[in-house]
Amino acid sequence: MLLIKFARHSNFLHLISFLGLILIIGCEPRPHNILKIGTNLWLGYEPLYLAQSLDFFDNKAIKLIEMPSATEVSHAFRNKTLDVAALTLDESLVLLQYAPDLRIILVMDVSKGADVLLARPAIQSLSELKGKRIGVENTAVGAILLDAALQVASLNITDINFLSIMADHHESAYNEGRVDAIVTFEPHKSRLISLGAKKLFDSTQIPGRIVDVLVTRQSVIDNQKELLKVIVAGHLKALEYIQQQPVEAAKRIAPRLAVQNTEVMKQFDGISLPGILENRLFLALQSPTLSKSIEELKILMSKKQLLFKAIDTSQLINDSLLPTLNSNGDS
Repeated sequence: MLLIKFARHSNFLHLISFLGLILIIGCEPRPHNILKIGTNLWLGYEPLYLAQSLDFFDNKAIKLIEMPSATEVSHAFRNKTLDVAALTLDESLVLLQYAPDLRIILVMDVSKGADVLLARPAIQSLSELKGKRIGVENTAVGAILLDAALQVASLNITDINFLSIMADHHESAYNEGRVDAIVTFEPHKSRLISLGAKKLFDSTQIPGRIVDVLVTRQSVIDNQKELLKVIVAGHLKALEYIQQQPVEAAKRIAPRLAVQNTEVMKQFDGISLPGILENRLFLALQSPTLSKSIEELKILMSKKQLLFKAIDTSQLINDSLLPTLNSNGDS
């Protein structure tokens, strides 16, 4: 059985950093209708930053804010210092407990190997993790991937030494020898593998379980619908740019991921990036594509005690911000 509740990260410097960020966001002079989007550093969110660099947001009052981890993005959204957040599907279900008017407005990516459990070279199999120190970010996605890996190894959470480590500390925790294994994701995955870390488990073994989505509140949709449409359209346009101009896209994305230009597209191999047609299938109310994943995940998370109260997902999906398609199927 997975831990009933993960301990909150207690690093004082992170707390000060987060509070300072909230003050900056909250006190910064800005137009009343500026739309603030929160993300952490993750490959699947890069199309948003690419769209910004290519002026696909048409100079609208849109601000992208990168935070150290998904945990802090969730906290900022709960505190209403963010209007929009990029999160995994399970993180969104956790957030729904605090924000009942939460809406999924876009499926950004589906993990197909980008999320992994890495171990030191001496550890050759999952069963050898017994008694070892495993670092995981304090999020549901980390818990779900770790739990799946432990099930394969016929281990329980009590068989390992669990360490809550924020995503931006994954590499330093491994390099400093504080962990024997770590649940992480790109770009940390590629960097750690280059240092010799061995992959023991990844998201290809739990297909459809780790999905990243863009969420907002219904009140934001009601008040800022046109700006939200610009964000969604900009993201989708950036996906087309990646497909049509991969070399130029890589040049723009590489500095943010701190990797070589030639490594960018290799990292994209670990995820799929749904375009307009796939998103229409995901978000269509009559289609079970995303709804089924939500219900399965909700059952799993309730069973693992990752949700502390019942949630209503009947209005969670909202497709009203997707671009319309013409007769040729183009947006």
